[in-house]
Amino acid sequence: MNAHKHENSDRSLPYTLAFRVPSCFRGYLASCQQKLTTICNSFEPPENAHLTVKFMGHSSGYLDDEKIVELLPQIHRIASKYLPLKIYLRGFDVFRYEHGRITVVFLKVMPNQRLNAFHHELCENFAEFETFSHADKENYQPHITLSKDLKPDNEKQIMRLVSRSHKMAKRHLKIDDLVVMSPNRLFPVTADQSTSLICPPVK
Repeated sequence: MNAHKHENSDRSLPYTLAFRVPSCFRGYLASCQQKLTTICNSFEPPENAHLTVKFMGHSSGYLDDEKIVELLPQIHRIASKYLPLKIYLRGFDVFRYEHGRITVVFLKVMPNQRLNAFHHELCENFAEFETFSHADKENYQPHITLSKDLKPDNEKQIMRLVSRSHKMAKRHLKIDDLVVMSPNRLFPVTADQSTSLICPPVK
């Protein structure tokens, strides 16, 4: 099971290239979260659900909102070879950090060759940016986070739920709403480049 880096505050969040989950899928996410109420104190809002494709880097003197806007056409050219993507999801899994403690429960995306190829091409094209060894290339593990607020000292119960979840029905999802996320702004990649930036808070 791959390690997953913990972000301690909104200010530490990197620019993140991700697919927003379609609104028609939010009800299913809510039902998944309902299955986890015995192990989680709170959940990620379904309207914020996303599938990360690549962390682009933390805000710096080189990488800022203006630079992201400059990169959008290049990202779009790469993405156009792979979109739309069809993915399948089944069951839950976990990430461990903070001394190996389980701290994230997510909906597992089944292996997808096109999604992995998209991720690897981004790694090659943006090699000059910050490297995220925990989440790049062989450590890339597509997922949709359900909760980062787990009740303490219940690892056995968590792993029982994870094991049982492998019997869940496989769900199909088409994804094409690609954005670059920052803590306070979304930069649409696949939308008309002339449209205004969408600026809701992003957690």
